[in-house]
Amino acid sequence: MTKRYNVAVIGTGDMGNRHIAGWRAIGHNVVSVTDVDTARAERVAAAFNIPSIYRDYTVAVADPAVDIVSICLPLAFHAPVTISAAENGKHILCEKPLARSFREAAEMEAAVTAASVQFGLGLQRNLAEGVGLLRRLAAEGAFGHPMVFNSDLLQEVRPKRAMHDRHGNNGPLTDAGCHYYMLWQTVFRSKPKSVYAQGRILATGRPEVAHLNQLAIDTAVVTVEFESGDVATMTVSWGLAAGNQMRGRPDRIFGPSGGAEGNVNGDMTLYRGELVEIVNLEPKDLHQVEFAMFIDALEAGTAPPSGFTSGKEMLALTLAIFESIDTGVVVPVAYEQG
Repeated sequence: MTKRYNVAVIGTGDMGNRHIAGWRAIGHNVVSVTDVDTARAERVAAAFNIPSIYRDYTVAVADPAVDIVSICLPLAFHAPVTISAAENGKHILCEKPLARSFREAAEMEAAVTAASVQFGLGLQRNLAEGVGLLRRLAAEGAFGHPMVFNSDLLQEVRPKRAMHDRHGNNGPLTDAGCHYYMLWQTVFRSKPKSVYAQGRILATGRPEVAHLNQLAIDTAVVTVEFESGDVATMTVSWGLAAGNQMRGRPDRIFGPSGGAEGNVNGDMTLYRGELVEIVNLEPKDLHQVEFAMFIDALEAGTAPPSGFTSGKEMLALTLAIFESIDTGVVVPVAYEQG
């Protein structure tokens, strides 16, 4: 690392706190935080001893001392904050997902390209050591072919209510799903070809989200066919009853020759015939890993690990999933959209 970069963190919720801690842990300066909830921003600034607090992100990104803008806001704000940051000559690390539409993605990319700045997308889960292990084993044929990848995500209504807003983060298929979509694509070394999905809303009538005008689909079963012939499935719900202790099963991949299951950022169990092997993987702070790789890319003049290409691919699959839910049929994944 040749310099300490100055970072403006936009959004001081849970993800904003993680970004602040992550940037500082790898040796960079968080010089400001921005949030329309000024009381929360003041608490966070005091906790981390951050000198500047803003309510308006346009003021924060215009600060000439800022090198990097770290975006930790609901999805609807990813495009305007990215564009504003780029127009002010700042490098950008934006939390996933990329955008709500291909139009927004195109506007973001055009602004970043015109400004000659770097853009990274927060798909940090894909940097876990277990993802690389599964990719290598799959490539070596350890599982055989075709492979099936099962992922589960089950929890109660999210404390961050914007996650359930159809016009906010649009539920787990948009907000959290992209981590799983990226995982499958990485391990299979193949792009999604088509999808069939069924979706429901379990949180209807729940007082926690009664203030939202339109609830997002919070529960679904998704099946994705890849160009390689491999298949991935996901069962997801953010609509379990309050206090419900049911949780999703660990990620599992299997084929005719073997399988694996576990936490990609923890221990994995490998199955080969009658043999069972436990692989101990040291958990890492994946935000720190992601931020360090982003800085390496800045200094080398290369692209960050995830950016517009990954974001648009995840968006294409997300849109196909919702189209399948709406139509009840198998939908091809369209990577080129207007």
